[in-house]
Amino acid sequence: MAEAVCSVMESWKARNYDEISYLSYLPMNHVIEGIITAYSPYYTPAPFHIYFLENIKDLQNALRIVRPMTFFSVPRFYEKVWEGILKSRTGRKYMEASKGLRKSILGKALRTAVLKVTGLNRCIRIAVGSAPVSEKLLDHFQKLGIDILNGYGLTEAPLVTINRVGANRINTVGEPMPHTEIHIADDGEILVRGPQVAVGYLCNGTEHVFKDGWFHTGDLGYLTEKGSLVLQGRKKEIIVTSYGKTIYPGKIESMLRNNRYIDEALIVGEGKPYCSALLWVTHIGDKFNGIDSIGEHVKELNQQLSHPEQVKRWAILRNDLSINGGELTASLKLKRQEILKNFSELVEALYSGESYYHKDLMLVGEAEKKD
Repeated sequence: MAEAVCSVMESWKARNYDEISYLSYLPMNHVIEGIITAYSPYYTPAPFHIYFLENIKDLQNALRIVRPMTFFSVPRFYEKVWEGILKSRTGRKYMEASKGLRKSILGKALRTAVLKVTGLNRCIRIAVGSAPVSEKLLDHFQKLGIDILNGYGLTEAPLVTINRVGANRINTVGEPMPHTEIHIADDGEILVRGPQVAVGYLCNGTEHVFKDGWFHTGDLGYLTEKGSLVLQGRKKEIIVTSYGKTIYPGKIESMLRNNRYIDEALIVGEGKPYCSALLWVTHIGDKFNGIDSIGEHVKELNQQLSHPEQVKRWAILRNDLSINGGELTASLKLKRQEILKNFSELVEALYSGESYYHKDLMLVGEAEKKD
């Protein structure tokens, strides 16, 4: 644990600070939140002020008040920030401008405004994790001069890898932590060995997960030539279509969430001829103007995907997902199996073409062809 904490604090050791502030808003059973709030104060080179947020809906206002020096969040926060950029006049002009002096000036102005409005202008480290994040999204921020550092860890092995300040490879989750070893099994599973790895589970058999000193993560990935880790998805979440094609849903889901209306996305298609998607949107009142935008987004996304990965049908649902309702984990990730169970009839309707009623179902859309 000490190694993990020291890595988190490494950027702070490069300078002297009168004080360090941090806003804690994730549940305390979230492993990163636990490390930063419970352990980091013992390793910081200055007084450490922690502010606890009770209601996640107040996050944006709280950030502007606290203006933390480090910030960690799940991808959805950054997706919402980018959506705000695209809505602004300066943001639209920046995206429309071609490379050159005008785009550079707009980018600098936008960076300053974004950091100030979000309350991240004092941050020396901005990180993302806990769920797949779109490389395109990270690239957008990096071109603005805002480096969001992607990392990888699990409850059983917090902070396995992380991108470093000044060496941010946005198509990866970074390099291994100090004294941490990563091995890729023959089937692509990521195995980890290091001081941060748990010794086992209390009152449960561990022989299938902890073998010969290696923790079998259940995640799939590979190491680049430079030693950075690239994630491909969960072994148990791999989708195999009826044509025998292997699909990694996490990649497609993160791309779907790039649309400003889509809060959450879940790809289905196990044993089916093609992929479909369940899409949750924030919707207040009787009118929703994002239907056409979502349809266009899916069609544009399909052009970037291989034929088996393309989303042929999708269901748009009002976002009623919650931790208390059992659909989200404490770290705000979808409970895939629970959702598939609850929406099994809807999933079948996406493939049968039969009508289906659900109180949150708004629309079923489809691409031109379904092979």
